[in-house]
Amino acid sequence: MSTVPPAPEHVALDHPEKGELTVFWTDGSARQYALADLRKACPCATCRDLRDQLSSTGGLTLLANESLDPSVEVIDMSTVGRYALQFTWKDGHNTGIYTYEFLYGEGRDLEAPS
Repeated sequence: MSTVPPAPEHVALDHPEKGELTVFWTDGSARQYALADLRKACPCATCRDLRDQLSSTGGLTLLANESLDPSVEVIDMSTVGRYALQFTWKDGHNTGIYTYEFLYGEGRDLEAPS
């Protein structure tokens, strides 16, 4: 049985040039995420398939240009129900849904402000 992660209390999308997301959780913890890492870990079916393909073949894999240099600039962020965040990246990619469970387990711990 898995435990339910706390909910985000505040989500801060730092300036695009900084490329970071900070989430303050209801348990008092705070975590920071590099947008580049979130983009590389995109949980959508297309990105998962691409990662699976790259990891399962030792041969040459041809990638589309957008796969070679994905945008790490977020132009929109929204909540999905009570369980996830969804980003729209500058190149229009927006199908990845990042669950709170995933986010809570990732990122770099920060000391929450008192």
